Order: sequence, then C-alpha cells, then structure tokens
Amino acid sequence: MMLHPSSPRLAAVLTVLLLLSGCADHYDRPSLTGALDDAQGQRQAVESRLATAAAEAIANGKADEALVHYEKLYRSDKKDPSNALNYAQLLRRAGRSDEALTVLEPFIEASRGKKKQHISPLVLNEYAAAMIEKGKFSHAQKAIDQVLADEAYANSHADATNLLGVALDAQGRHQEAETMFRMALDGWHGNPTTVMNNLALCLANQARFDAALDTLRQALVMAPDKQEIARNIQLISQLRDDVVQKPVNLKK
Repeated sequence: MMLHPSSPRLAAVLTVLLLLSGCADHYDRPSLTGALDDAQGQRQAVESRLATAAAEAIANGKADEALVHYEKLYRSDKKDPSNALNYAQLLRRAGRSDEALTVLEPFIEASRGKKKQHISPLVLNEYAAAMIEKGKFSHAQKAIDQVLADEAYANSHADATNLLGVALDAQGRHQEAETMFRMALDGWHGNPTTVMNNLALCLANQARFDAALDTLRQALVMAPDKQEIARNIQLISQLRDDVVQKPVNLKK
C-alpha cells in the first residue's frame, strides 16, 4: 500500500521516532566531598560510591542498574537537583515520564513561585522533555522559554532549541521545527548526531526523503555504533520507496 507524503500513518510513525530519540540526555556525576571521620562525611562517602556505581552502570549501558542507584541517591536527598535530574532522566528513558515529572515539579514550582529560586537549565530542559513525551506541549514551551530567555543559560540554549524542534514537529509544524533543529546544530557542543537524527525525521515528515537520508548517513559516519540511526536509514528508505512513484518502463 502506498503512503501519501501527508499520510497520518507516515506522520505518526515519524513522530513516535522523534519523541523517542529527540531529547538529549545529561548524566552528571555529583561532586561529593567532605571529611570521612564524621556522620556527614560517612553519608557523603556512601553517596559518592552510589554515584560512581551509577555512572559506571550508565557507561556500560546498564540503565536498569543505574536507575536503582540514582533512586537511592534521590531518596537520600530529594532537594538535590543533581540527584533529581539524573533520576528523572532515567525514569523518562524507562517510559515512566509521569514519575519523572513528579520528581522535577518541586524544582519547577520553586523557580516560578513568589520567592523565585534559582533552577538549573538542565532541570528545565529535562522537565520540558518529559512534558513533550506526555504531549503537553504548552507546559514544555514554558520551560524551554525560561531557558532561552536567560543569557546565563547560554550553554543550554542549543539543547532547549532542539527540544523546541521536537515539540513543533510533533505538532505538525515541520518547517518551524526544521529551523529549530538547524539552529540547535549551529550552537551544539559535542556529538551532534541526536539533533541530526531529529532533523532527518523532520525532513522525512516533509517527504524530503533524500535530504533526510543524506543527513542520517553523515550522522552514521560520526556514530557508527548508534543503532537508531541505522534503523532510521532503513525505515526512511522504505518509506521513500512506498511514497515515491517509480517510473514506468515503456520499453518493450
């Protein structure tokens, strides 16, 4: 069965992929110091070991194990934004966005209350990512705007712009989303393949399959072990074959 470029089925497939892969993740190992000869120092030593174990679990691709460690860290101090951020990210990646939002909401409320408290842009971006996965785009937009409006958060602007692109694309605003993804790439630090993947899915949503595949192939060269990129190359190639009419051979 052929799919029209504006087919709801095509858009749905690409939007799901975008939401699954669109949010960049930040894993911060807490910096824990203090004397080890008193109760506070002993507690910090335990937290330091947990943080190290969690970071090693993430590095080894053991997300479930990391989630257990970060849950313990979070429950030991729910007011620590680093613990909350890491725990919320892993909850979201495990498909538990509601729980991730519960972890982050106290920090968001504090930053918007009568006595506004400073909030990490990483927390705001993670909150936006969880809201996007829940389809609550207006709530996500408020958090993203809070990041983009503050020059002190400049290092997180590219991440926020990428998230804004994900939200716009999920709402069918593909050209605006493309602009956001390209802006994010212009300011990106580190490996850009997550944003390139998002841009490619956005281009595919506009039936610009060749441009999408070119972008994905460039990303695959940068990250040859990233399975989602190879998967999306295969998927978009198939979509292109299904959508584009093949020329009829008139030769006898």
